[in-house]
Amino acid sequence: MTTAISAVAQLPADPSLISLSYHHEHPLQALEFDDTLEVWTVSARIDADVLAEELAAYSDMDQESLDAVQDVAVGRMSFVRVRMFGPDHPFEAMDSYTGDVARIGEVVLDVATGEWEPAFEAVLGHPVGDLLFMGRVILEPAWRGFGLGPVLAGMAIRRLSQDCVVVACEPGSADGRELTEDEQREATAKLGRVWEQIGFGPLRDGVHILDCHLQGPQALLAERRQDYARLCRAWRAHHHA
Repeated sequence: MTTAISAVAQLPADPSLISLSYHHEHPLQALEFDDTLEVWTVSARIDADVLAEELAAYSDMDQESLDAVQDVAVGRMSFVRVRMFGPDHPFEAMDSYTGDVARIGEVVLDVATGEWEPAFEAVLGHPVGDLLFMGRVILEPAWRGFGLGPVLAGMAIRRLSQDCVVVACEPGSADGRELTEDEQREATAKLGRVWEQIGFGPLRDGVHILDCHLQGPQALLAERRQDYARLCRAWRAHHHA
């Protein structure tokens, strides 16, 4: 985060005020695959009341201006948890959702049985539990380039991966832009390197995985949290000197 810290003045607000909000909705009477797929949306933002309190302490803004302060959007993430021991066939559930999720299923599952693909199972530390799919992680433009993506994703995974065997993703364009083949290849490689910072590694066919039972990802997340803490200190040092 050396570059991020040197450009800390460009951040829209104090990064230490960022919080993650988790949203998952389901009907009491389960519809098709509701007991097998859990769809989560995670929002990263700075709450308006928290920001106004900070501004009141460190600025000369009047009350009218403070009352007009709004939430600051930082980014959003999507996750899908696949319950491997639910009532439904895991791959059929994944195939019913999106092509991205289905492609992950084709790589890590035996499509016929719905169990772990044998070669994949062999590389896992403890192959008993659920699968967590990480979809897009999108930061608002003003928050990009400061190393926040890995720490936000890592912290969300920490909350959502309890009793999971593995987290899987398919690195690619994070903002949905139309890219040429060369641009897509470059974006995939770049994003793959980003997710390596929290423990993801390539499996095959463009799929990357994080083994939830290894110590390595936990150590890497601890490093990313230290990077984040340094960024927060640098912002405060610059703005509250």
